[in-house]
Amino acid sequence: MIRVRIAPSPTGFAHVGTAYTALFNYAFAKNKKNEGKFILRLEDTDVKRNVKGAEEAIYEGLSWLGLSWDEGPDKDKGEYGPYRQSERLKTYREWAERLLKEKKAYEDEGAIRFKNTGKDMVWDDLIRGKISFPGGEVTDFVILKSDGYPTYNFGAVIDDILMEITHVIRGEEHISNTPRQLALYTAFAKAHPKFAHLPTLRNKDRKKLSKRRDPVDLRVFREKGYLPEALVNFLCLLGWSHPQGKEIFDLEEFVRLFDFKRVRSAGPIFDTTKLDWINGEYIRKTNNDSLAKLVWEYAERKYPLEKVEEIIPLVRERMNKLSEFFTLAGFLVEEKPPKPLFLTDSYSANISGATISKLNNLPESRWNKQNLDKVLGEANRMAGTATGDFFMDIRGTIAGSSVTPPITESIEILGKKETIDRLKTGQKKFSK
Repeated sequence: MIRVRIAPSPTGFAHVGTAYTALFNYAFAKNKKNEGKFILRLEDTDVKRNVKGAEEAIYEGLSWLGLSWDEGPDKDKGEYGPYRQSERLKTYREWAERLLKEKKAYEDEGAIRFKNTGKDMVWDDLIRGKISFPGGEVTDFVILKSDGYPTYNFGAVIDDILMEITHVIRGEEHISNTPRQLALYTAFAKAHPKFAHLPTLRNKDRKKLSKRRDPVDLRVFREKGYLPEALVNFLCLLGWSHPQGKEIFDLEEFVRLFDFKRVRSAGPIFDTTKLDWINGEYIRKTNNDSLAKLVWEYAERKYPLEKVEEIIPLVRERMNKLSEFFTLAGFLVEEKPPKPLFLTDSYSANISGATISKLNNLPESRWNKQNLDKVLGEANRMAGTATGDFFMDIRGTIAGSSVTPPITESIEILGKKETIDRLKTGQKKFSK
């Protein structure tokens, strides 16, 4: 049976690179041709760097994206566990002592060091083809540190052997680790898994994504209002191409069509402009009621759902992220009115007593788009100013912004009293 794994370290937040690697592992395992298992284990042996809450952040981040694992620390059924390296220290010691006994390793200042065989290391990478390393480049290396914790290469190999991992799918930065791992498989007389090294995600400057300068925390994407389906779709396109050239497709389709032959080796650019576009496409694919609930939940249910449902049809075509609902229509849901924005030289003529009076004379029972268009049109003619300027000043006064949903529909939702109160406030502040 196909068995793949991801092995993040709980040293901080859930990284988008972890999600990217997990996605490709998940797709390969769940493809119908394979019907394999997707395993999550934690490389938590760097005790000084482990962060409280990081393990939960990994679970939450992957779950948010819909990438469920079959085995892991939270699903340890005993057959292949434990799934935290810190719980396997006795096992690593036993395997290291096997190498000592067979003269394939030696002690060095309390640590145990693997003895280089000097043999060339060659493997057929599922993405990059044949890769070879001269034996002289694999020097003696530490496998067990003096504190009893394994080094990365040793721990990963022992875990992969015991968990019967058949395919190791990981980032290209691990290519240089593979010769050491192959040497260990040979030393233990174990068949090595097949390797596939994914292209490294890069920023617009073609540098490897860095948590110091790039948005790589999965929580950031959630907080900015990206939909998990859109982020998954975006990650799929980084290094993989759809056989029909499609750019919008779901996780199920990606899994069904996944093949390493369509994975490119060149480092893809993590372009958030493209992500914004994809996210906008998903927003527009979502029906009004569902989108309203997404916005409502995103806002932590701070506003009445009914009000959000009323506004959504006005802004959905302009939104690329859930957060943009508030940029466009926050003035319709926030209790505190925005500061009026004085936009044109004709402001005093446009926001006049006559304009306010005409709106005041419109009964609430007739406060709808059709009647508002008529009344505001008359007020505009009385002001004698350009139509664009007139409505720009109305917009700036009630919304505090030059960018809003259609203004008469917005006024209809805002209501008669609040609209007139804001126009009066703007008039007073302008006259000062």
